[in-house]
Amino acid sequence: MLPKHSSAWASCWKTRLLNKQGLKVVSVLFILALNGCATPSVTDGLTAPRLPRDSVGWSLQGKAAVTQSDNGGSTVNLEWSRPNATRDHIRLSGPLGTGALEVFREDERLFWIDAGVQQPLDLLPLNGEAQAIMATLPLNLVSTWLMGYPDSPADWEVKITQWQILEGWQLPRKIEAYRGDISVRLVVLAWDFEERQ
Repeated sequence: MLPKHSSAWASCWKTRLLNKQGLKVVSVLFILALNGCATPSVTDGLTAPRLPRDSVGWSLQGKAAVTQSDNGGSTVNLEWSRPNATRDHIRLSGPLGTGALEVFREDERLFWIDAGVQQPLDLLPLNGEAQAIMATLPLNLVSTWLMGYPDSPADWEVKITQWQILEGWQLPRKIEAYRGDISVRLVVLAWDFEERQ
């Protein structure tokens, strides 16, 4: 055993102290890093105003699960952007049989582009499961649901089951929609307002 006054003892304790301090510093930096990457606060929706219905310049990422009693269910990844009031760009990827699929909305028209030509959605070259998803999702209405307005004139019962606060706005995190034997569950994972005008 080393005497307490020896330099070896001091060096040993100094190393241990630095390791403990180093661990504390690393812990603090880790916590700060986690806060920088924190998920949005989830709330009951009573602490911030809703994003105005006519908002443009936003985009989001999420997931959609579609279930039909006679066809089982499917999940797709969802990217949605609204560059202006008359146009939406929707990218779906997952079990569609063709990889990623891009759909566009201009006013009330929904279409996809094939060799530079606008084509109606029913001409998409998809497998049966993907056709069922495209026929099921009311893509012309989903953007209003995503912005927090669950009203629907197309016989869909829509509920926002979880809200989040982002950049001072109350926004949906989880949405459920039902019509007959069809159910749609949407989870919004990330919002981006950088394009906001």
